Amino acid sequence: MNREWTAKTLPPELADTSQWRAVDDDALGETDRMRFLKYRAAIEAYLRTGKLAAVSMELGLPRNCIIRQMNRCVTLARDGKPYGWAALITGQRIGSYERKADLPVGRHETGGARAGAFLAFLLAHPEIKQKIDNLILKRTARGVVHEARITLKNIHAAFIANCEQAGITGRQYPLNSKTRARRSVERYASAVLQSESEEACRARFGAVARSHLNVGSGRQSSQMASAPYDVVGIDPHKIDCIGSVRIAGPKGPQRVAIERLWIVPAVDDHSRAILGYSVGIRTECSAGTIEQCIISAMSAWQPRTLKVPKMVYAPGAGLPSGRFPKLIGRAWAAMMVDNAAVHYSRAIAERARRRLGCAVNYGPVGHWEHRAALERVMRTLEAYGFQRLPSTMGSGPLDPAKDDPVRKAVGLGIDWEVLLDVIDVVIANYNTTPNEALGNRSPLSLLHDYVEAGSLEFLPRRLPPPVATVAELGITIETKIVRGKLQEGRRPYIEIDRVRYTSSILSNCFGLLGKKLRVHIRESNMCSVTAYHESGEMLGILHAQGAWGQTIHTREMRKHINALRDSGDLVVGYQDNPIVALLQYLGSQAHKDAEKKPMKISRNATKLAHAAEASGLPVVPQAASDAAQTSATPPILTVVPIVASSPGTSTLSTLVKPPQWKTVIR
Repeated sequence: MNREWTAKTLPPELADTSQWRAVDDDALGETDRMRFLKYRAAIEAYLRTGKLAAVSMELGLPRNCIIRQMNRCVTLARDGKPYGWAALITGQRIGSYERKADLPVGRHETGGARAGAFLAFLLAHPEIKQKIDNLILKRTARGVVHEARITLKNIHAAFIANCEQAGITGRQYPLNSKTRARRSVERYASAVLQSESEEACRARFGAVARSHLNVGSGRQSSQMASAPYDVVGIDPHKIDCIGSVRIAGPKGPQRVAIERLWIVPAVDDHSRAILGYSVGIRTECSAGTIEQCIISAMSAWQPRTLKVPKMVYAPGAGLPSGRFPKLIGRAWAAMMVDNAAVHYSRAIAERARRRLGCAVNYGPVGHWEHRAALERVMRTLEAYGFQRLPSTMGSGPLDPAKDDPVRKAVGLGIDWEVLLDVIDVVIANYNTTPNEALGNRSPLSLLHDYVEAGSLEFLPRRLPPPVATVAELGITIETKIVRGKLQEGRRPYIEIDRVRYTSSILSNCFGLLGKKLRVHIRESNMCSVTAYHESGEMLGILHAQGAWGQTIHTREMRKHINALRDSGDLVVGYQDNPIVALLQYLGSQAHKDAEKKPMKISRNATKLAHAAEASGLPVVPQAASDAAQTSATPPILTVVPIVASSPGTSTLSTLVKPPQWKTVIR
């Protein structure tokens, strides 16, 4: 203590004993309790009256002891607050020990002769202290690469090396001790890790463990969602299981494993309901997949026609838009996303924001707790659904549930369409499952009360109709020039990605040649587009010419076909359907992948499944499928209902031995 306070000189903010740290005196022993109560009464009386002599005589305590104990109580602790009444506890230390004597020299001094020597040594050699701190906390420095997790033994070795470099001899501390201060280094490292908890957690246990320190800090965050549709979180996740695609082989259909599917849920922060979702069959999640999730949340949900026998939806299961028609087309006020690059795309940061009229909150980097409801929902879906499939990847590398998932997916015939069914059933059942955070009510039950009661707190917004400048979700607006030439008999058209578009109206409007049109392109279906004049007046729907207008396909598929044609890998005749040609090409490439590495994931098979899902075309031609049926193939996979509310009450799957495709499985 640098200054001794008295009742007259003590600042008012420190003299307010009601703000001092409290003590449960019943926990003290009888002798310590009586001493504590006596000094507390003396300090309170002294601060109230200012008469030290009278208080000392009344309670029988020396005046210097009362002053000393009062100063101990107003000493600031590490948290910046006074120790308060805790300083009166017997044996309570309010300051660290500081060595006054010189550092020990020679090897004869032991025990108490070295008390406080280590901290005194570090104060005398700040350069060694800084190097050890940098090593413990893995602080970056030029030309230094740290171990993944350095041991205390190696920290001590580095400390000794630094001492020797600083010129410390064997007769000087710490090299003159038997263990050369090993225990002191260990205690110091432990103290540094505790005092610098956030930096130490990142250095010793990784960024994931560091991010968890943001939770349970005791600080209450401001409440953002007070009703449903106030805040909605969106975040892509890879499901923890492997699927396969059936392709046409030389001796019949065979299976090839595909990459894990992306699932993008839209989770309401207040009700914990999954409003909508989208699935991406691709290597990386795209902005279009996230945009489809938003469209799904605002569209009417319909149950899928399930392909797996005995798989059913739980009673009352579904998405909110399928259970409550009033919620169709309703938008939310704020959208929580993370800082992934895909969320900064124009489709999300501009088009979705402008169309929904909502705020987009990216949150701080590395702070997943801002989307805690979304992360909790995804953990529930994984535990009660995808991680129970035979082809699961498990919850981590050491999860015993992970048992050669690629071989299971191929051998048991876990088709990608089966995974789509499982995803829809698991999400629909989740919405009707009781949630402890909601008072053991289901998300749909909570939404039912808001929707039917007509509460003024719940006012979901209905979006205005789209206009020429602000298009519907999933629409890209581009400006195209009308081409054609009357002298050569070429009717007016526009061109998008090397495909001509026209209509009965545009083909007769030769006055529009050379003029610009605003074209609304739905990139998930390029068979037709909507054209507007520059004034905003609608011209009409334009259709893709030739085979391009016969089959649904995405813009990504068209660009892929064009690239393959340019490289000479794909030849498409004038009368050929380019989408069918793409599926045949990807099927042949996936078959080659399976021949080289039968039990490996094929990126070409993933592209094939994505193209089949987007176009609606069968992966295996009908002829090959009919031929396979004549070989009396047994059923591939039978799955029983998945109910998230009772993960231990039902068996996930009943498996039937699949056929052995000899062209793939060896």
